[in-house]
Amino acid sequence: MMKILIVDDDRQLNNKLCEYLTKNGIEASCSYDGVEALAYLQTNQCDLILMDIDMPNLDGISTLKKIKTFSNVPVIIMSERTSEMDVIFAYEAGCIDYIRKPFYFKEICLKLKNWSSKSKAKFIRFDGLEIDFLGRTISVDGKKKNLTQKEFQLLKYLVENNGIAIEREKLLNDVWGYGFFGDDRTIDTHIKMLRSSLGKYKDYIQTIRGYGYKFEVK
Repeated sequence: MMKILIVDDDRQLNNKLCEYLTKNGIEASCSYDGVEALAYLQTNQCDLILMDIDMPNLDGISTLKKIKTFSNVPVIIMSERTSEMDVIFAYEAGCIDYIRKPFYFKEICLKLKNWSSKSKAKFIRFDGLEIDFLGRTISVDGKKKNLTQKEFQLLKYLVENNGIAIEREKLLNDVWGYGFFGDDRTIDTHIKMLRSSLGKYKDYIQTIRGYGYKFEVK
């Protein structure tokens, strides 16, 4: 069963949404501000976080940035804020989606289930390159290759964004986290090691000069 955390200081909305999702096959827990959410995540795991922006003690964007320093759990922002800049700030902070309030509970439920079904792919093959997301291993033409944890996270991120050019700064933020103090050389070094492991499939990782990288199988 999919497990999510809802973070919203509107207790009535939070509790009702938790109840609705639980009745519809999604295990939902509640936190009522960013501080509570961070404390929850220190001792609990979840598949996804639904989080408001305007909350006491610690707002949603600040909470999202803190989460990214220690976890890759996906975060969907839900907010009454509708300006273009608010949406941009949320995506730049690392959210995967932005839902405007008010919304229908059924809409949220279907969106979560659709996301869950897409994320359940445990094994994928590109010609002779096989990636086992559950076992966190890859094989090249039947030969298993050893990757470091960060190399595998980087490859997984690129594959999940197949065909999308991703800038170096975003790779650093989303894979290493906002608390990591590194530069472009960190990305370039790991890409070089990844390509070495991929062998004849190394060209699946394309360099976008002056921007970043893209995983694409033509």
